[in-house]
Amino acid sequence: MKKKGQRIFFKIFTYTVVFVLLICLTAVLLFWRQFLSFYRREQVRQLSESFQPIIATITEKGRTPEEMAIIASAFADSNQSFRFQIKGKDGNVLFTTVDSTDEELPDSYNRITIRTTTVISDQIPLSQIPIGKIPIDVSGDAKNGFVFVGYGPQIDYRALALRSLLGVSIMLAVAVLGAFIFARKITKPLEDEIVREKAIEESQRLFFSAASHELKTPIAAARALVESMIANVGDYRDHPKYLRECLNTLDSQAYLVSEILEIVKLSDADAESRETSLDLVDLGGTVLAEYRPLAEQRGLLIQGDFPHVSVKADRNLLQRVLSNVMANAVQNTPEGGTIRIEAVEGINLRLSLTNTGARIPEEAIARLFEPFYRLDTARTRHGSQSGLGLAIVKKALDRMGFPFALENSNEGVVFWVELPVCLN
Repeated sequence: MKKKGQRIFFKIFTYTVVFVLLICLTAVLLFWRQFLSFYRREQVRQLSESFQPIIATITEKGRTPEEMAIIASAFADSNQSFRFQIKGKDGNVLFTTVDSTDEELPDSYNRITIRTTTVISDQIPLSQIPIGKIPIDVSGDAKNGFVFVGYGPQIDYRALALRSLLGVSIMLAVAVLGAFIFARKITKPLEDEIVREKAIEESQRLFFSAASHELKTPIAAARALVESMIANVGDYRDHPKYLRECLNTLDSQAYLVSEILEIVKLSDADAESRETSLDLVDLGGTVLAEYRPLAEQRGLLIQGDFPHVSVKADRNLLQRVLSNVMANAVQNTPEGGTIRIEAVEGINLRLSLTNTGARIPEEAIARLFEPFYRLDTARTRHGSQSGLGLAIVKKALDRMGFPFALENSNEGVVFWVELPVCLN
């Protein structure tokens, strides 16, 4: 069962990871060019911002070529990694940090070209500088100004690859974590369902195994009686006597089969209880009329009565519950004891039935609702006990959704159930 749940988790996890990876790969293929273009534009923007201080200074009015050269030299000394040229209006180079002409510079460099007059307002906004080596002509007469050409390294593909690899790695880590959480969220209910199905299968196996045992023994006994009568062996020649015993055995087995069928019916998940408003005193009176004579035969006193309260329940199921609980109390209360019926009204009606003088081992209380479980193995065939009475009680109350319990108290054993009261 655990391995089955792990296999389901692994499959969902694997499929989710593969699906996310395909999405990431598709996104990379679709948007790689846009990403590369953005990266290039960002580099040029940064390059433009780097040269902004010197451009702003040398474009002030009244700058002579000599002053421009001095300013450019000071800027170059402070920023030795920058490479740029300043050409005057006659085309002469006023200052340069490069050793060759523009055309001979390697393609690994970006270039920004700004042609400007000596009027600051004629400068081109840096946000309009395009990518690559395309010069920018601004309004104004370029021959009255100068040309500034700045150079910067182009894309470092290795750095870009490392950044991309880091980004993809983070995406994959998030994808794997997300797939793990998703698979876990999906498989947890499935694992719980598998556990529940396994428990149901095991419960059914134990139930049918116990039922087979309960049926097999008396059937074998009845068969032995019939065979002995057919063979006229000894006392078995008295056919009327032993035929009556066979009939009693068959009757008890018919009753057991009907109990088993009722358990099966109550276990049907698709079946629904038919809840109606019913008077508890009428229903309880029917049950007491059935068991009061048996209680008097055993010297038991029944105190209290069912209250005159309307409750909402399935009449057949609730009557069976009360009947089985009362039968259990009559059979297990010591002779001379008392069976007390009490009811406490609140949001719900708590109906309790106490059989005084009785006691149940704590470790056995939870098992009393199991099919065919009996406390006293020496009394497995006592009276009409089938071993299914409390099992039917549990199935019926679970079907109706009513809270209940069987507990030890200072006086004896108490069974209680909470019933919904009908509001007028």
